[in-house]
Amino acid sequence: MKTRRILIPILVVVVIAAVAVVVYMRMNPVDTTYEFVVRDAVSKNWIWEATFSLQDRIIRSHFQSDRGPLPQVFTHLKPGEATLEINAPSYVAQSIPVSLKRGENLLETPIELVGYEIPDLTKWIIFEDRVGNDIVQEIRPVSSEGPAVLNHPCLDIWIGARISVQIYDGLPVQEETEEGSERGEELYKGVLDWEWDGLPETTFRYSSFIPGAQIRANSDPYWVIDYLIIVPDPRKISRQEIDQIMEKAWDLPPEAIEPYLEPYKNEGKFTPYVFTSWNVEGASS
Repeated sequence: MKTRRILIPILVVVVIAAVAVVVYMRMNPVDTTYEFVVRDAVSKNWIWEATFSLQDRIIRSHFQSDRGPLPQVFTHLKPGEATLEINAPSYVAQSIPVSLKRGENLLETPIELVGYEIPDLTKWIIFEDRVGNDIVQEIRPVSSEGPAVLNHPCLDIWIGARISVQIYDGLPVQEETEEGSERGEELYKGVLDWEWDGLPETTFRYSSFIPGAQIRANSDPYWVIDYLIIVPDPRKISRQEIDQIMEKAWDLPPEAIEPYLEPYKNEGKFTPYVFTSWNVEGASS
C-alpha cells in the first residue's frame, strides 16, 4: 500500500508535466527552418532564375542583390532526413542530402553551382574605349536571334588579343575605312584578364582591358584588334587543360590557330569565337 501511495503522486506529477509540455509546445511552437546560400562557382555571385525545393517547399530566386548572393530560408519543415534540390538554367543541377533537427538549421558552407553554357550564344561583339593609354573592352555575348544574352552563368572564358597597325595599300590608314584594310606591324599580343559585373542592372557583364604600357610605341592613327575568345564546357574540360592547350595555340601563326583548336571544338570541350575590331583609334588619335 505504501508503494501505491508513493507511485500515485509521482504518476500525477508526470502526467501534469507531460500535459504542461504539450500545452507549451502548442502555445510556443518551434518552427523547423533551413538556411543556405547558393552562388556561381566562378564569380561567387548570385545565380539568375534558380529554383530550390525541399520537402513540399519551393523557392524561386531571380535577381538577388547588388552585394552578392543572399541567404535562402525554408520554413515550416518537418524534422528528419530530406533532400535539397537545386536547379538553374544552364547550370549543373545538384541534389544535397539534408538532416533537419527541430528548430533552426544552417548550412555554413555556400553551395556552388557550375555553369556550363551561355544559352543560345552565337557570337561575341566587343566595343573598345580609351581610358588614358589603356584600351578597355566591353564584351557582349549575342544570341542567334540578335539581342545580347543578358543573364547567364559566369563561364571561365579565355581571351587573347592582338593589336596591329591598320594599313591600306601598304600604308597606315589616315581615316576610317570600311573595306580593303589589312594588318601591318604587330603592336601587342597577350592574354587578357577579365572582370565580371554582378550588379542586377548591368547589361553586359564581362569586361577587360589592354594596358597601354604593354602596347609597342606607335603614332599611326588607326589600329586593328583581333580577339580570340574560348568558351569552355567545364563538364568536359578544366581550366588548367585550357591554359595548356592555349599556351601552345597562341604561339602559332594566326592562320593556324583555328585549325589547331578544331578537334577540341568537335569534342565539345570548348568553342572558339573570333572577333575583329577595325578602325580602333591609335595612340595619336
